[in-house]
Amino acid sequence: MAHRYFLTDINQNTATVTDSEAVHLCRVMRIKSGDEVILCDNNGYDYRAVARDISEKIITFDIIEKTKNQAEPAKDLVVYMALPKSDKLEFIVQKACELGARKLVPFVSEFCVAQKSKKEDSKKVRLAKISAEAAKQCGRSTPMEIGDTLTLKQLLAEMKKNDINLFFYEHADMPLKEANLADKQSVGVIIGSEGGFSEKECALFAENGAVTISLGKRILRCETAAVSAITLAMYNMGEME
Repeated sequence: MAHRYFLTDINQNTATVTDSEAVHLCRVMRIKSGDEVILCDNNGYDYRAVARDISEKIITFDIIEKTKNQAEPAKDLVVYMALPKSDKLEFIVQKACELGARKLVPFVSEFCVAQKSKKEDSKKVRLAKISAEAAKQCGRSTPMEIGDTLTLKQLLAEMKKNDINLFFYEHADMPLKEANLADKQSVGVIIGSEGGFSEKECALFAENGAVTISLGKRILRCETAAVSAITLAMYNMGEME
């Protein structure tokens, strides 16, 4: 199977790859003229392409075939993740992208162990890189978007863009199967950090229309809860078939 890379620009039957992708192709993959790869355009299409002109600054490809990417979900899942410790967030970003989430938005809740970083931009760049690598690995043509870290107030406003929002909470009684997601185009899932949520925050989510959902009788680690919630939501949206 040909390796996958994100193209920089495409013009009719010619595409270019630059920056870190070009360096990786040259130094690690030792790409040669005539080698075939799959190029992804961030818009749901894949291109079978053959390398023509090669340098570490820019590689030019001839396009052989354009196809609709089959791994991109038809519906939008947005993950609202209360900030966990950084290594856990990186894991969650990787798995959320693999499972088909469109966007992950970190936010700060009352009991977060981690807090918004002073190096927010560099942290976001790293998470975007992890998302891009995960997208390549699982065959997507578009990396999962990484949002800015929000306050709870900002989150409550942001989540109103979705058709429905699911608040996963360990003391909830309603199973996900009772929430009808089949006809929903955009779904938000809200996951807590290591410290969980306060009663005030739970009330605010309910007041703002979120449906409180249970993940069963066991208390899950935040990273386990995130992967479980995303998987179940995608399945109920018809995106795991």
